[in-house]
Amino acid sequence: MRKLLGGLVALLLTSTAFAQPAIHLKGLRQQRGGTDFLLDSAPKSRTPGRSHLLLQFDDNPTQDQLNDLSNRGARVLSYVPDFTLSVSAGDGTSFDGLNLLSIAQLYPDERISPDLFGLLSTEVKLSILAEFYTDVDLNDARAIANEAGLVIQENPDLVANHLLLSGSPDQVLALANWDEVSYIFPVSSDLIQGTPAQGCAGALTSFGPVGQSILLMGDGWDGPGRGGADLNYTFVHVTDKLAADSAKAEIVRAFGEWAKYAKLTFTPIDDKYASRTLAVLFASRDHGDGYPFDGPGGVLAHTFYPFPINREPIAGDMHFDDDENWKIGANVDLFSIALHETGHALGLGHSDKPGDVMYPYYGRATGLTQNDINAILQLYAAQAVAANPLTLTVQVPVSPTTASSIALSGTSSGALKVTWSSNRGASGTAQGSLTWTIPSIALGTGDNAITITAVDGKQNQVTRSLTVARQQPAAPQGPDSTPPSLVIVSPAINSFSTSASSVVLSGTAHDNVKVALVTWSSSTGGSGSASGTDNWTTPAIPLYIGTTTITIKVSDAAGNTSWRSINVTRR
Repeated sequence: MRKLLGGLVALLLTSTAFAQPAIHLKGLRQQRGGTDFLLDSAPKSRTPGRSHLLLQFDDNPTQDQLNDLSNRGARVLSYVPDFTLSVSAGDGTSFDGLNLLSIAQLYPDERISPDLFGLLSTEVKLSILAEFYTDVDLNDARAIANEAGLVIQENPDLVANHLLLSGSPDQVLALANWDEVSYIFPVSSDLIQGTPAQGCAGALTSFGPVGQSILLMGDGWDGPGRGGADLNYTFVHVTDKLAADSAKAEIVRAFGEWAKYAKLTFTPIDDKYASRTLAVLFASRDHGDGYPFDGPGGVLAHTFYPFPINREPIAGDMHFDDDENWKIGANVDLFSIALHETGHALGLGHSDKPGDVMYPYYGRATGLTQNDINAILQLYAAQAVAANPLTLTVQVPVSPTTASSIALSGTSSGALKVTWSSNRGASGTAQGSLTWTIPSIALGTGDNAITITAVDGKQNQVTRSLTVARQQPAAPQGPDSTPPSLVIVSPAINSFSTSASSVVLSGTAHDNVKVALVTWSSSTGGSGSASGTDNWTTPAIPLYIGTTTITIKVSDAAGNTSWRSINVTRR
């Protein structure tokens, strides 16, 4: 593979007796101490005579310094820790008198995610996301990608300054040699396949948004070192798209997920102006913070980084676009978005790894990944592990559905009982606690918000909420060729081991006309019919030592079928 030669070195403008603060980027150079991927010339540019620079101050720049930069023709684009601004400026711009510690341009390998390192020495075709500086015209970005030889894959869900590109490692390296490129990182399979996605443009600072090349923003709420942080939260305004108690519970659950792993506490208060307080606000369009929302679709939420990157009282505040169609357990899932935004409120930037909660494109999340946990533990001490933590899992049902009721099941640890309630006024207690089942919950037409609560002997509670949409079944037209749907809700996993001599399966089945029959068969030769159709239960199915595959088959009156199977290993 062709190697690039040469380099650009930061120009130190002051000679200081103290240690100069580091500029915290997460590219290849920072993670691997330099690489073989070097320059063969000065960076290329579509706008000769103007460059993107990093200007480092000895503290966060003042408003007078920002005004001075603007008067000199420099445009501030984003904040880079520590005390650094990413700017676009003419090559002849003088920075005398600003008391800068350094001026620098990025090396090509500072523009490349370390997660791409192993692929750059291969001959495989790569798919990547390229982030361009926010002042770069998208037509120029496309022209740069074309000149590098990369293929542009169109996707309407990309963040405004992102392009989805594919090509060889050499072509990716050629892209990194352009001044307009801010960062290059892995792309998720959902974006490649065109699955609808929603992006986060990045958390906010007093100096603007933060780019993909930043992992951690400052020292967190606890200051230097890794300690704990006691934070407050308050709900300024909650969306009317959901029941207020359910919406609040989902956001508090997101707080609690981070507190499982980092030494953090979150205490509710009523004063949105109090220090160390995460003020949660649902708002539409212009809501007074200088970053108006854009209506349905587009930007779902934004969050302000902790103090001192942002000043009180806005530090840590989380704003959600009230024009979005917020849901619980379905898109747009409030818990998933709140979990991501809480990471920003605690001081995290975006992850480069698809699947992480902090990846810049939101995904449906049930909890943090190990990468998310590792990132937050770079800012805060680890949380002490409870001896018997109270947990609750729920097998998410199919939604939307035309059924008049659903069954739910799941597991818990440490719970004495599991209860449920719905926004239709119904409530009850589940059968069992460690493994629990709710045989039937009535559904009304439209959205049904269901809350599951596990309670232990000390009256500690864990809740999970989901939304199930019920649709009116369409009148059949012509021959019925639509197969029924089938969900195994208990056991909640499709492969497990047990010492029991038999197992009972239960679940739901739905059809556009009517479910006729649900049957079971096992790899050891047994078979039979389940009791019930829309909500079905098998008899006790014998298990022998070793692995048994059990298959559930559902049929409708027209002969259309569907099936699901699980593997059970008897020890």
